[in-house]
This record gives sequence, structure tokens and C-alpha cells, in this order.
Amino acid sequence: MQNMSATTIVKEYTDDEGNLVMIRKPGDFVVCNLSSINLPRAVGADVLERLVPIQTRMLDNVIDLNTISVGQAEATNKKYRAIGLGTFGWHHLLALEGIHWESEKAVEFADKLYEEIAYQTIQASMQLAEEKGAFSQFSGSEWHTGEYFERRNYTSERWNSLQQQVAKNGVRNGWMMAVAPNSSTAKIGGSTDGIDPLYAVEYAEEKKNFKFKVTAPDLDHNTYEYYRRSRHVLDQKWSIRQNAARQRHIDQSISFNFYVPHTIKAKELLELHLEAWKQNLKTTYYVRSTSQAEIEECEACQS
Repeated sequence: MQNMSATTIVKEYTDDEGNLVMIRKPGDFVVCNLSSINLPRAVGADVLERLVPIQTRMLDNVIDLNTISVGQAEATNKKYRAIGLGTFGWHHLLALEGIHWESEKAVEFADKLYEEIAYQTIQASMQLAEEKGAFSQFSGSEWHTGEYFERRNYTSERWNSLQQQVAKNGVRNGWMMAVAPNSSTAKIGGSTDGIDPLYAVEYAEEKKNFKFKVTAPDLDHNTYEYYRRSRHVLDQKWSIRQNAARQRHIDQSISFNFYVPHTIKAKELLELHLEAWKQNLKTTYYVRSTSQAEIEECEACQS
């Protein structure tokens, strides 16, 4: 499962005219099967245990029901049955819970919440494997050997029990969790983007053919305090720490953006990337800085 490639060279030779000829065999071609939990709604209603199995089954069904015109992609889809169960509304949830972004409490909450999501997702995939069969590459994989659980130091009684059930029944999906950017989806869901901080308490967002106003969800005198520091003002090292806590529980990647002022120096930007690497983040996404237009607009609003 660790060595996926779009193509593999099976033969290489030089022809009579001195041309180098390579014969390639099509390899794996990854497909995105994504769906995200609206965290403020799911956590607020205490329905994760009921919701995640439904979501996992739905994503697994997409693999069988979807029609993919690229044969290589369809073969990979069926081979690994990879899904990406993710989340959006993290900042919204922190505000409702009364937790500041730049705090140890936010880091601890991320660790606890995403461990629970991981447990429910893996358990749901195991139950699907018991019902429908494990993905074709399960034998010898990290799921089968238990290395997946050991590397994450899952040692509690319920994790040990789940590890044994996975070894016995398999899992339906070779990959299970990924956090997508979820910007448009979050707006439709009435929440905040992915695991990113809010752009501002109130701002205008422009799409291809229209512009609309965005206000922090559930904004009132209680939540304002947890929204008021915008994403470009927040210390990004707290964002790194939160994502390091959740990355432990996510087998794929997190769409994690850096938000920095336009005056940031190269040395400071390098330090952020090195810190993300030291904290074992699998990836970082975009680096988004403030623009001069945003600064002028902000000053105009204040005058």
C-alpha cells in the first residue's frame, strides 16, 4: 500500500536506431471519494457514533455505484476502496465550545475529537468488511499486521479490541480519512472552512459570477470573543500544533493552509514549514498572505 505509482517501467532497451525505448505498465491512479462531517452539528447533537457508520457505508457504496471513464482509475478504486471521510466547521465548533484558537485546550480537543472520529471510522469499515469482504490488498497490510495501531500508540482496551477485530475480519477500505478544504461546502452547510480559522467576523467573498457576504456562524456576544482574531493575525504555530494532534489519527492528508501577513520574511516562512515537518504533518497546502487591496479595504472600514 505504500508504493503506488501511476506507471511502472517493465522493460527498457535501445532499438536499432539508438533510441531508448521504455515499455510501461499502467499502475495506480487515485480517485477522490470524499465526504465531510459538519462538526458543530454532529458534535453538538452528540451523533458521531450514529453518523460515521452511515457516512462510511455511503462512501463505500459510491465506489461501486460511480462510473469512471478512466479504466486505470476504476481499477485502483476497486483495488484499494479508498475513501476520505473528513470534517469542516472546526473554528465554528471551537467558538461554540468557548475555546480560543491559540490555546492548549484547542490542541487537546483536536486530539480527543479526531481520535474518536478515527475509532468510529475504522470500526465502521471493519463491520463493512465483515458484511461484504475486506479490500483486496488487506493481507499483509498495516491494517492486517497491526502496525497501523502500534505506530499511533493506540493502547487502550477498546483500541486493542478493535485491532483484534480488524486482524480477524479485515477492513473494507484501504484508506479512510482525509480532511478536504471544504470552502464552498462549509458555506452551504452554514459553517467554517475545513480545519481553517475564519477569514474575518464579517467579509465579502467573490466567486466567478457573483459576490456575497459571509458572517461568522452563530455569531453573538458569546462567540464573538473566539472569532475576533482573524486568520492572518493568529499565530500559525497553534494551527500547526492542532494539525499535528489530528494528523496522528488521520491516515491520509489534511488540507492545511498557512495564513500569513504580506510582510512575512522568508526566514519566518521557512520556520513555519520546518515546524510542520518536525510535528510530523504529512502535508501543508497553500500559503495565503494578505494583499495590499485587503489592507486598504480594512483601513477604509475602520475610518
